[in-house]
Amino acid sequence: MRRRLGDRHVDSEQQPEVAQQSAPDLDAAQSTTDSALRQLDIAKGREKHLRQQVDKLESRLLEKEEELTNFQRELKRRSEIVGELQSTFSWRVTRPLRAVRRFLARP
Repeated sequence: MRRRLGDRHVDSEQQPEVAQQSAPDLDAAQSTTDSALRQLDIAKGREKHLRQQVDKLESRLLEKEEELTNFQRELKRRSEIVGELQSTFSWRVTRPLRAVRRFLARP
């Protein structure tokens, strides 16, 4: 009786010998597989950790973008107030006085 083992055909009388010869190969393959699985588990853990960091950073980015939008809105509002003040009659009339004060305040 012949049986296919790997790329070889083996008679049933030779099976124990072939099995003994392939046991170290199987052990090496199992060891390599175990090592690869451990590395995969480590990589998955790192990926999970990195995804959590990315999620936190994206959340912070959204908060900062909202904060920036609020600051820009406030800056625009204050700029409009300054523009309104500078266009008043009293601001235009007191312009020469402010210029004299700046001139006298120089070191």
